[in-house]
Amino acid sequence: MLLAAATAMAGVAVGAAIAWRLRMRSRQLATKVSGRQPPMAKLEDEHPRHDFMLPSPPRAFLGGDPAGLQQIILEAEKPFRVSSVDYLTGSGKPVSRQELQLQGKHIAHPVEDQFVRAVLRIESNPWDGSGAIQFRFHIWFGNLERDIVYVVAVVPEIKLGPAGRVREFRRLVDPRTVPPSMTSVLIN
Repeated sequence: MLLAAATAMAGVAVGAAIAWRLRMRSRQLATKVSGRQPPMAKLEDEHPRHDFMLPSPPRAFLGGDPAGLQQIILEAEKPFRVSSVDYLTGSGKPVSRQELQLQGKHIAHPVEDQFVRAVLRIESNPWDGSGAIQFRFHIWFGNLERDIVYVVAVVPEIKLGPAGRVREFRRLVDPRTVPPSMTSVLIN
């Protein structure tokens, strides 16, 4: 019985020592953190709060008709500037870059067929010429830079024009809206 009481007292003493040491460590950590607060507050005062948070990226969607002009439309709640767009293959290989100087809340970027054909020459389905293209837009919100990537599927179309001429178009479509019967496997 005396041995059990001594063991219990030793357990209480060890537990109290461990608790005291942990509290000491917490106090040291709290002191370190509180010592860092004034420099952080000074930095926050020097830079407005909106500089620390990037605005939400613009929404991208397709517009236009492949027989005419197809566009990628970018919309955001705050004005932004687009400095360039990279044309990438479906797997992400860069093919070409187009320098731009567009700005506003609503930007319509016309897609040039020469860039689409350049991407499809590198990576497309050899049977029907379909493929995927990624557009990487370099966007600036004030002095903050951000890249957004918009992926489209390319579906070739053939139409009869005036006097029975055959015209080939490359229709850009949102890959989420392509019916399963029109999808094909890319072969590198």
